[in-house]
Amino acid sequence: MVIQPIKFGDEGQVATRELLRRFDASAGSGRKELRAQLATLENLDRQCGGMGRIPLEDVEGLVAGIVAELATFDDPDLVVGVALWALRHQVELTQVEPVVNALAQRANRAAGKQELAAVFGLMQGFIAHVAPRLRADLERSNPERPWRILHVNFAFDALDAALPDERAGFYSEALAVALAPGIDRGVREKIARRHTQWAANMR
Repeated sequence: MVIQPIKFGDEGQVATRELLRRFDASAGSGRKELRAQLATLENLDRQCGGMGRIPLEDVEGLVAGIVAELATFDDPDLVVGVALWALRHQVELTQVEPVVNALAQRANRAAGKQELAAVFGLMQGFIAHVAPRLRADLERSNPERPWRILHVNFAFDALDAALPDERAGFYSEALAVALAPGIDRGVREKIARRHTQWAANMR
């Protein structure tokens, strides 16, 4: 007889409970207001299910506040977890930059092709989710705007996952090109970080 573990709730509800557990483990009891906001996400899952649109006003504001606060933590998985909650419930993400930064951190610490592929998939999902709002971004003077950086990271993660044996050489050549005038500082810095990362792995 095979004993199967019992799961209480759907996959979304389980993921939100894990998010709350992770927050408790990393933040302790020092952030009670933020903890209460995360508990609200869990309560909404319990009332409405872990997937699908939430029929309440200002859920976007709740998510934006949580993401902004979590951006001050040294745990990108918490930010990504809340962003995934927003995706599951079709909630607009208005705080994009912390999510972009969290995904970049996840990519930078990826230990292998499988982890990189997972981050690549997450980026693909977030790009699709925020595209309607950010496609019309007219702030062309700022090379650091999250929409651009998200696509740069997405492209690099795709290359890293698909061509692991060629990463070190690619970023070495890309860095030489990126040092030329006219290349966005944000793009140059990201190439430099990846060059350092993969060059170190080759030693």
